Amino acid sequence: MELNKIIIHELSKTSGSNETELILSEELVEIDNNSIGLVDALNKSYNTDRVLYAVFDKSEGKYFPEKFDEYKDSDRSAADFITFTRSVIGNLETLIQPVTLATGGYFVFAEYTNNANDFFGVFLIRDTEGKTLSKTENSFSIDSVEYVDTSNLAMACRINHDKYNIDEENYLSLTQLRQQEISEYFKNWISIEQIESSSEYTKQLYDIITQIERPVNPETNAEYEIETFRNLVYNYASSSPNRTINLRDLSQHFYEDPNTISNYALENDIQIDTEFRYNTRQLKRFIKLEVNRDGINFKISRGAFDDKVRFDDNDESLVIIESTAFANALRNEINNPNN
Repeated sequence: MELNKIIIHELSKTSGSNETELILSEELVEIDNNSIGLVDALNKSYNTDRVLYAVFDKSEGKYFPEKFDEYKDSDRSAADFITFTRSVIGNLETLIQPVTLATGGYFVFAEYTNNANDFFGVFLIRDTEGKTLSKTENSFSIDSVEYVDTSNLAMACRINHDKYNIDEENYLSLTQLRQQEISEYFKNWISIEQIESSSEYTKQLYDIITQIERPVNPETNAEYEIETFRNLVYNYASSSPNRTINLRDLSQHFYEDPNTISNYALENDIQIDTEFRYNTRQLKRFIKLEVNRDGINFKISRGAFDDKVRFDDNDESLVIIESTAFANALRNEINNPNN
């Protein structure tokens, strides 16, 4: 990881109170082993948290997206970075005051490169032990990062500069909190719009399950066959009473590691929310489709439909199978019936 800029502002607020205090830095934090270690630890914590993907809500009057665009189009100098972060944290102070249950903390703004992607990150941490951050005259100093983990990362947002510059979807992501009222103010501050549907995320999960290294079948001590694994995932997901799939729970169930599936998605640049409601029709792609009519027994994975098997657009009696391997095997059976 390469750290380019970092600044820390403190927004102090106690739960149950509407009073706030904003302590602004006037200069960047020095880039050294401690600041690099802090951002690296926060980024790793971010990757193991519950994440949702989105884009900016660009409707009129949305403060954060407007200021971010101004910063993006500037020289992105240290002075530009400081001005941008001070202005948006000031806007957050206004938004957080009416939220009685919300608490403040230290807002770490950082520009950094990780896995060949340029990110702008906002991390809200609560230095409960008072060991990591201390105020200097114009900034904050970072003393230790040993205990920084997901429990200290209260909320966070990460913008992929590269994807944003080419207007690629899902360039923005946020950590999700179960405390809805508290997390809503953070999402309103960033001004997000979620665009992916349950159908798209269920499709993406199918692709992940198809491509990822499969877990070991305890009965055979070998990897599950792909069809078996898809069926198991289908059974697991469809048993959810609220039609929700949590990737960490799914990964823990099949791999005994909550991060295996999420890590695969990250490594392969697949944007998928950590938790989403599945689409019933798309989920059925995981199980086999079998039809027995007119002496023809037809059985395929639902996921192969539209890929290798499709209906003819002009003749409803025609089903087209496009598979060299299948055609060769069928031809061989017909030509060599005694094999």
